[in-house]
Amino acid sequence: METSELTTELFFGARWVESKETPGLFRLDLKSTPELNEIALVVDWSQGRVQYRCVIGRAMISDRGAIQLQRAEAGKFELTIEALDYNGSLVYLLTNDNLNESGTAVTEPAVARLSGNTVEQGGSVVLMGEHFAASKTATVTISGPSEGKVAAAQVSTDDQGNLTSTISVAADAAEGVYTVKATVAGVEAHAGSLTVKAKSTTLR
Repeated sequence: METSELTTELFFGARWVESKETPGLFRLDLKSTPELNEIALVVDWSQGRVQYRCVIGRAMISDRGAIQLQRAEAGKFELTIEALDYNGSLVYLLTNDNLNESGTAVTEPAVARLSGNTVEQGGSVVLMGEHFAASKTATVTISGPSEGKVAAAQVSTDDQGNLTSTISVAADAAEGVYTVKATVAGVEAHAGSLTVKAKSTTLR
């Protein structure tokens, strides 16, 4: 689905050549018997944090379909690619998916942590989370001596399931220990305790 030098050369079995008479003008000569060139093919895809890669070490274009050119849509070049023997191998797959013996993906538990466990009145710390559901609204709950005086910026997780939120402490927030937790799509993770202390004063 890309009109590029590589795609068109693969599809038509020919190469773009710059015109000698007109520099900057390129020509693609289509032969009645296209060349059968061998290629290596790597296909990457992902599902959230899980990534996959399919590697075909030796392949060849075995068939060509129609070219789809429609307004407001990506152009499509229909190709059938056949995997060939490459030292006894056709293809191999790579993934960072953590699978158990039954073949079921093992989901890492959601975790949250604070950039610091102590903060002065008027200061701030950063809440970080990982392994949550991707692209979802996160709810940060903070409980302690003075409600509303220690608050987190509401954020959403990114496409990898990570989140980052700044926790701001009001200048008049009560001193003491506050509990911080993050919840995304019903999954809760405790970030730990945050101790708010009086702002230090400098004597002149």
